[in-house]
Amino acid sequence: MKIKLIPILVLCLMLYKCSDTPVENTNVTTDAALQQMTDSLANYYKSQYSIDDGGFFLNIVTAANNYFVSSNINSSLTANYHYRIASVTKTFTAAAIMLLHQQGKVNIYDNITMNIPGTSVPYIPADSNWALPFKNLITIELLLQHRAGVFDIKNQIIPNNILQPYAGQYYTDYIRNLPGNNNHTFTFDELAGVISSNNLYNFSPVPNEYHYSNTGYSTLGKIIERVSGMTYSDFLKMNFFIPLGLDNTFSVWNGNDAEIPTPKIDSYLYENVSIIKTTEDNMSANVAEGNLISSPANVSKWVNLLLTGKAGLNMTSVELMKQTLPTGVNGESYGLGIAFIPGLGYGHNGAHLSYMDIAAYNPDTGNTMLVGTNFMYVAGLADQIRSMAELVKSGLTVVK
Repeated sequence: MKIKLIPILVLCLMLYKCSDTPVENTNVTTDAALQQMTDSLANYYKSQYSIDDGGFFLNIVTAANNYFVSSNINSSLTANYHYRIASVTKTFTAAAIMLLHQQGKVNIYDNITMNIPGTSVPYIPADSNWALPFKNLITIELLLQHRAGVFDIKNQIIPNNILQPYAGQYYTDYIRNLPGNNNHTFTFDELAGVISSNNLYNFSPVPNEYHYSNTGYSTLGKIIERVSGMTYSDFLKMNFFIPLGLDNTFSVWNGNDAEIPTPKIDSYLYENVSIIKTTEDNMSANVAEGNLISSPANVSKWVNLLLTGKAGLNMTSVELMKQTLPTGVNGESYGLGIAFIPGLGYGHNGAHLSYMDIAAYNPDTGNTMLVGTNFMYVAGLADQIRSMAELVKSGLTVVK
């Protein structure tokens, strides 16, 4: 089953319109008010749409306090439970590229066919898998900005006129649906090879065009590996997870590694009359763009450290990441792996069956915020995302 998730950024661009879902507040303590708001939203979905399995969690960190509440997920849930953070992964990938740029090992303004600084090795291999359309025009910066025109193999159906058995389908679904192939381990080379062999693209790379591309971030993952001499997962572990104390954050890449470490937040998909538990999944096709597992506490810590220049990147690098350009949709703007989210600050959002989250840091207030859910109500997905944003924005009005 494939739910097209790439418009999650587009949907989040509409988050800030009013929603009919209730978020209540009364004159009670901050913790109680946040709990009441979260309960109100979860109860709305439970009563209106029979969402018996699945709820919301909210984490707000201020200079003085750390608030975490949840509703209708698990009575023992804490901010250290694991879940799939989906496209918030992109902030790690972008930070890895910017760290290498800061170290002089990458130049983000280079074309991807150029040699890695100080070597005779190009950023991407010179083989048939990496014969990406317009590759001579693609820079690392454009990949970070989703402005390279790279076909998104995860969220775009292969055109019907392509002479392949997977034409008219999502490539990854086709491969996983082959007999005994559900745990197939996808690689950067394989995904790029499908694009290259079929000459797939969205547009010739230009700074004023925007098309969100997970495969563009897979390409960045390949560059990280070639520049560093480490796997993508090991690079994140050695440069971010260990030094920053992100003990509940993991990069999964093997098709057989489908489980989430305990303690975990289970996830549920509600589509038509079906309810499907979606906790286990093959994330190998999502490496560098959405494969990370983390916890609410770790994600909040990461976003804060990254955007305050304490994650290994200096503020010069952070400010480069924050130089956003309009996406052309509802006022949203996107920089180098970082979005400006109106009303919340700088951060990212994500969605992967059936986890959704929004993480941000507001430099004006110093507040860090994370809102998440462990279910997808497909018939009302846009409203569900709007409700999440409304919840965190309402929560910010009561924190001290």
